[in-house]
Amino acid sequence: MEQAMWVSLVSLGIFSLFTSYLMAGVINNDKIFKFITALIYSTSPGILYLTTWSASGRGFFLVMLPLFIYFLIKYRFSKLKYVFFTIILFILLFATHNLFLLVIPIVLSFFFAILIRNIQFKSSVFFGSIVLLALFLFLFMELSIQETTLDKLILNYSRYVGIMGFFTIGGFISILFKKNRTFEESFIILVLLFFTPLFGIVMYAKYFMLPLEALLASYGVVNLIRISQNRKTAYYIMLIFIIISMGVSEYYQFGRSNIEGQSKSNAYWAEESTINAAQWTKSFTNKLVYTDDGVLNRRVLAYSGVNMFSEGPVVYPIQGTLGDFNVSMRSPFSSLFYLDGPYNLENQTGMTTWIWYKLYSEGLDGRWGNLAQNFNVNYYIKNERAISVFLGSRIEEVDKVFDNGNISIWNLRNLF
Repeated sequence: MEQAMWVSLVSLGIFSLFTSYLMAGVINNDKIFKFITALIYSTSPGILYLTTWSASGRGFFLVMLPLFIYFLIKYRFSKLKYVFFTIILFILLFATHNLFLLVIPIVLSFFFAILIRNIQFKSSVFFGSIVLLALFLFLFMELSIQETTLDKLILNYSRYVGIMGFFTIGGFISILFKKNRTFEESFIILVLLFFTPLFGIVMYAKYFMLPLEALLASYGVVNLIRISQNRKTAYYIMLIFIIISMGVSEYYQFGRSNIEGQSKSNAYWAEESTINAAQWTKSFTNKLVYTDDGVLNRRVLAYSGVNMFSEGPVVYPIQGTLGDFNVSMRSPFSSLFYLDGPYNLENQTGMTTWIWYKLYSEGLDGRWGNLAQNFNVNYYIKNERAISVFLGSRIEEVDKVFDNGNISIWNLRNLF
């Protein structure tokens, strides 16, 4: 099963090389530009992360998004030929992930670019570029930066685009102040303008910005090569950057998670220590189990099948403890019909989730510590490599019944 998933996802990752190459070709039909864009995009840590072991809809979405941009721009030249493919891909992205909402600004940018292309502006290119830059800065400072911190933005975007993201600033400045800007370059500027207020939503922006970052980085690299006096030296320097970039991507994807002695709270898979703890839990516990590690929670549940006090409502149908609920059909005119599905499940697990988070943040010493007793929690599973406040000062009153170095299990019977 794991091998089949790996082969299918890697094939999808390789396909991203071709989709990004097509996208780059319709933006700038330059061999170096197309090659660098495809290389940056397909080997970026974000694409590798989502197309190796992560069977996520986001991975497929990001692989197909450049192809959608390709057909969308091609639609301008041959409406009858490409309108069918554009619509089909839009429907495909619509069915793949909720990120499809971000395709809408891309489509709007395309039609705005067509509209602007047909309007003659009587102003200097430099003045217009300054106005655009001021608008970008205003949207970024007033909307994006309010949602997060600048250092978090830099770290997250660097983590997912890689070392070559360093060239995106130069690429952005070059097309912003370009005198004879092409339609495709105006399209990129407009898409960035739409997305700038969303930069602060790092959880999603770090993914949907990848195609734009690859294009901007390619502009930056190509411009540096063109203005360099010694082209041969410039190519060698770029080759070094590409090798370093691929090395960093490989490190984040494979090496970082396999360093001996590395203290890591959550690996990308269920480790042997997790499986052993789950098997012990299955064999020796018959009452409610709690852990304040969300990932560990789901993995122990998957391998043990015991009754878990979880932070996610998804576990309750698995355990058969969903309780009374009603299923109703949402209206096709409701936005939730398309965002969360046609069916609405009404149940009371939200309160249980709230209690889980209270115990997670405050522990037994906190104001809500007695809730563990009220819910008859008998066992606590602790990730020894993560910081936890659950036991707090009560640690001397409980019995440790299992410990394999990474995970320990505590019996709470002496507390209640």
